[in-house]
Amino acid sequence: MSIPLISGLGFTEVSSAGNLNDKAGTAKSKLPIQLFRLADNISGNLTLNDDSSHKKIILDTNGYNITNSSGSPLTTNSSTTLELKGSGNVQSTLKTSSATQSSSGNLGTTTFSTSDSSTVVVANVDTDTTVEKYVDTGSFTYNGSTIDSSGVTTLGGSTPNASTIFGSGSSTQYGINITDGTLAAQFVGDTSTSSTTSPASAGYKLYIARIQPNTVSILRMDEYSNYQGSIGIYSSLVSNKIYGHNRYSGTTNHFLGVNGTRRLWFRYVRSGNDRAFTFTNNLSISCVLSGADPFDGVTVSAGATAVSTLVNSTDGSFNITMTISGNNGSGQPFALKPVNDGTGGVSVAEYTGTLSASAL
Repeated sequence: MSIPLISGLGFTEVSSAGNLNDKAGTAKSKLPIQLFRLADNISGNLTLNDDSSHKKIILDTNGYNITNSSGSPLTTNSSTTLELKGSGNVQSTLKTSSATQSSSGNLGTTTFSTSDSSTVVVANVDTDTTVEKYVDTGSFTYNGSTIDSSGVTTLGGSTPNASTIFGSGSSTQYGINITDGTLAAQFVGDTSTSSTTSPASAGYKLYIARIQPNTVSILRMDEYSNYQGSIGIYSSLVSNKIYGHNRYSGTTNHFLGVNGTRRLWFRYVRSGNDRAFTFTNNLSISCVLSGADPFDGVTVSAGATAVSTLVNSTDGSFNITMTISGNNGSGQPFALKPVNDGTGGVSVAEYTGTLSASAL
């Protein structure tokens, strides 16, 4: 394609990313009319500095694309509007933003880059961490998971991970979570099924995570129990209502022998703080968080928050990546940077390609 000779026209072919003023050269860049035409696909950014001698600026994509995976494809700071022409796509393909804190003692706010100031706030959570529940049953073979899946929680239902606290954790003993100490999981007695009052206040506690395998005994005070009272055993256990606690049959389950149906009460007491991670999405579209703890595959709508709590943890470190996807109503793919991140204007009146759409 030949370029007509026009007085005051500076014509420059562009085949790589960089500064357009420099590509034109010192003398040509001072001409009032600047025509830049792509001769190849561009990966990266094209920058145009302001020059008072410029009266008209044209960037012809010439069927080639400008894409930038780490930022904006264009940065025009010219006081003269850049006129974009041609059918080549001009797009930022930046879809992810990450934030990392390596210190376990981290607390406070961290802001994601290129995210319209989306943040994650790490804070201590002081809660009543005791969870108590009852199971209405006869003879009951149980471990931590069967307690979690059975019965009714009466205390600490809002405690993080309350529904799986007896059997969860990085360390277990005979199916009971001992991450918080072997005294945390307790059998605190039984009542009739009509009672709504826990017997824990009477002081009976059988520390079920500490009972060794291959033992057979009547439920008595010698099995790591603690009782504050004068009668020597909790009153609900009298008259053979619970007649045995059997660990002989295996290493994964406890067994409570019950005459009839009784309400068996279990309590889990934790110590220490929880760490709460609160992410706020300030983008105009939803994003997906990844990075395992504290978030993994969590979708957060525009303007919304997501909270993840690490139970009984003092670790505030994290490595979180937010990812966007999709197109706007005009079929323009979303990106975490605008097409032009400079101070100058871009006209698309004669442009037929596809621009990316900013999610900011």
